[in-house]
Amino acid sequence: MTRVKIVLAVAIVCVVTGVMHAATYYVDATGGNDANDGLTQATAWKTVAKVNGSTFAAGDSVLFKRGEVWRESLVPPSSGASGNPIILDAYGTGEAPTLTGALDLPSTAWTLDSGNIWKATVTASSLNYVAFGGMYGQKHTTSKTECTSPRDFFLLSNTLYVYSPGATNPATYYGSVTAMLLTNGQMLYINGKNWLQIQHFKITYFDTYGVRIGGASDHITIANVDSEGMIPAGTTPHGFYVNASPAPTDLKFYDVEGLFGNRTGEEKKESALSFVSAALQLSEAVAAREIVDEEKFKTGLAKVVDGTVECLNASSWAKK
Repeated sequence: MTRVKIVLAVAIVCVVTGVMHAATYYVDATGGNDANDGLTQATAWKTVAKVNGSTFAAGDSVLFKRGEVWRESLVPPSSGASGNPIILDAYGTGEAPTLTGALDLPSTAWTLDSGNIWKATVTASSLNYVAFGGMYGQKHTTSKTECTSPRDFFLLSNTLYVYSPGATNPATYYGSVTAMLLTNGQMLYINGKNWLQIQHFKITYFDTYGVRIGGASDHITIANVDSEGMIPAGTTPHGFYVNASPAPTDLKFYDVEGLFGNRTGEEKKESALSFVSAALQLSEAVAAREIVDEEKFKTGLAKVVDGTVECLNASSWAKK
């Protein structure tokens, strides 16, 4: 009888220990602080980097505040266990927590460097794309002095240099300037991790991968994730990309959206038109001949998308 009581006592201690070991951590981009313990909403962490650099136990949850935006890549640092995954999810109300590679640069971000060249500090040591009022610019790699035409840009040591005519603040001249911080990167990278459950994230503006699963990763569930690249980078970006090795046996994707997400049909069409139009404007041959009138092109292409086109040819796009 005594032995039975001892065995039961040990079992109860193990169960209680397992329950107590699971923890919930909170991340809040606005109100958080990485010096906090992260264990309550009032003592939330601030950055994705803090999450990436921490260690979590099977059954732990890491919750990101809805309505907040992080310009960082999330790389889960730990694996869960069978029946006890590590959970990455959202808390609060509003739009899903957003991981984005886009950094808006308002007028206050810019200072005049010299002549028509302006500079701003960015959180990237390399980048391939900068959007000027919705159009992507021309990257230069040797010197800021190469920036001699509208939408020219050059990056050196976290400083972005751009050309803006008339010594006018770039945000004013172009309407908006947005640096795409990633270079051949991914916003969510699961690398050699197992037993993870990830849901309720919005992922935007990446030039290669939105969600990438690599290494010896398996037993991953991803649900309710909206992955929108929107950068015209050749055959990329990929919203969801799996190159794990060995081949995983247990990957689940539920209610995920790539490229245009949960937009209405009209919004998806408009996004597609803007995407193709921006891609065409990057073509030096097209730009040199000035054959594309953006509005006429979008109107014509919309007829193709809607299936109502009567006649669509290059002359209908020509600038007058």
